[in-house]
Formats: sequence, C-alpha cells, structure tokens
Amino acid sequence: MRNTYVLPESHWNVTFLDKTDADIYYHESVCKLLDLLTVNINNKFHITDIPLGKITNVPSSKNPLKVAGENAIILDASPGCYWGQYAFQYAHELCHYLVDSKWPPMRDEWFEEVICECSSRYWLNWLSKNNFYPLSSDIFKNYAFQRTLHINSFNFKDLQNEDSQILTYFRENHEDRPHFNFLANQIMPIINDDPEIWSEMILLRTISDNFTFMENLNNFVSQSLKHKKSFKRIVALFL
Repeated sequence: MRNTYVLPESHWNVTFLDKTDADIYYHESVCKLLDLLTVNINNKFHITDIPLGKITNVPSSKNPLKVAGENAIILDASPGCYWGQYAFQYAHELCHYLVDSKWPPMRDEWFEEVICECSSRYWLNWLSKNNFYPLSSDIFKNYAFQRTLHINSFNFKDLQNEDSQILTYFRENHEDRPHFNFLANQIMPIINDDPEIWSEMILLRTISDNFTFMENLNNFVSQSLKHKKSFKRIVALFL
C-alpha cells in the first residue's frame, strides 16, 4: 500500500509503504506528529531555509537513515500506533539532516550519532510535556526512558588516547547503540540545562580527520559563540 501526504507546515512529502492496509486517519495523525517535530526542531536549530525533501516509512527496512546526498529520510517504524518509534527515529534522522556533515563521513562521525541519540530523547521528552492529542504523554516519556537502559558502559577517559581500543572500535562501528546510549546518558543533563545549545550543534559538521577526537571536541568550544560553557562540560566528560 502506498499513501503520500504533504506536511502542511514544512511541506515535506511523506510516503507510507505499508505491506497491509492502514487507516488513513492513522497516517494523517503520524504526519501531524512529524510536522510538529519538523517545525520545532528546525526552530531549535535556528534553521528556517532547509531544502524541501521527502520522508518515506518503509517497515522492515532494517535501519532508519538520512539518505546521503539526497534531501530524503527513510524511517522504519512498525505498522500500527508506534508513536514513540516514529518520534524517536525522525528526531534522530532530522538531526543528521540539519547538521549536514561531510560525505563520506569522517572517522569521528560516530560522535554525531551520540548527539542525534540525544536529539531523539530530547524531543521524546518534549512531546511528553506538550500534549499531542489524543495520545498520553507517557507514550513518549516511557520510550525515552527505555533508551537509557540499553547500555554498555566504558571508560570515557580512554577516548583521550588516539590508539585506544575503544576509540578505534567506535571509528569502525558508527552504529554501536549500547555504548552510544551510555554516553548519551551523560550528555543529556548538559543539553537539558542548556537546550539552546541545539542552535550550535551544526558545529558537528566541522569534525575532521585532520584532528584527534579531543581536538575535534575542543574545536566546538573554540567555535561556539554562545554555549562555550556547555561544550566545555561535554569535553570535561572525557578528561
């Protein structure tokens, strides 16, 4: 089944590729959710002139992603009212879309994955405080909380060493969710204390292979105009 809609506020095209018939009212409600997120995330990033694009939900496509080189996002939300899943995936991929990092990715692009995980949690919690009729706020709050539990711990200080096993592993595996969730658990309080830091998260696009991981982090501090204190707190996690 193929249903296509245009988000009224952001004008993105949204296509659902469900294998079974889906309630049109359900699709329209999902679009309202995505539109709400689009407008508010763009505003938080202070970006208002992003290119128009398309969103396609392809159940069982294995991985949601921002399509490299295209103004396109693919979601992999399950059929039915998995509202937290839609919000989580879209807030993550739209973060990648707005940061618009280099392609092919730099070796420390894995850190962008951590920040986009934080984006998902931030907006899930935001939705839990802003009524999205007719859903319960607990749907979004509980989904965000579950992300904090699926973790693998590691010593942050090991990332100071360019030859460390963990940093080498991250550079070869940009999708290690349990480790990245553990790091996101530590970064989220910093973002919650300074939510306007999202306006400078486009600094992630400055990550370069010409610098060490710690140099890349410190470059965020030096380039930040309004949120140096918060970026310093992030750097301090690894010291």
